[in-house]
Amino acid sequence: MIRLLKGSVVDKEDRAIILFVNGVGYHVLASSDLIATTETELTLHIHTHVREDALTLYGFRTKKELNFFELLLTINGIGPKMALAIINEPTEIIQNAIFTGDITKLTKISGVGRKIAERLILELKGKVEPSNDARTQRKIEPKTIDQDAISALEGLGYKKSQIEKVLSEMEEDFTEVESIIRYFLQRA
Repeated sequence: MIRLLKGSVVDKEDRAIILFVNGVGYHVLASSDLIATTETELTLHIHTHVREDALTLYGFRTKKELNFFELLLTINGIGPKMALAIINEPTEIIQNAIFTGDITKLTKISGVGRKIAERLILELKGKVEPSNDARTQRKIEPKTIDQDAISALEGLGYKKSQIEKVLSEMEEDFTEVESIIRYFLQRA
């Protein structure tokens, strides 16, 4: 398995870099900001994706980006191409959106629909580190959290009137979408 390549950029394509390393040119799919770089020498952290008909390399500047890419691959419905599209956005923004439950921000990414965004939030919330801004933002916006919970419950097939009736009886202020959903499911 290839994990690190250091070499010269000899060519760039739409979504890939040709990296020349010790006499071999590697075709490495990369994020748009990496492709836009003017650097001629690069060290890339590599994810090797193997299928029965292809061996594809995905390259990242930092090990943190590589780890986040591989974390995205653990989500059902997200393959390497979609994970790379997500990585094209600044990692901090995506992680903050996951932490705060911002479905709208996630669905603006090409190929990410509402279901994938909800799955990202549900499965990665405890696995990503948000910035301090996200922690503050989450505490300030309970109405957004309520709306996200209502949308998620509607996605599960519940009627909005039923959801609002149960949530109007809540005595405590929840700061997480999952807590609101659990509350609803216990009382529905």
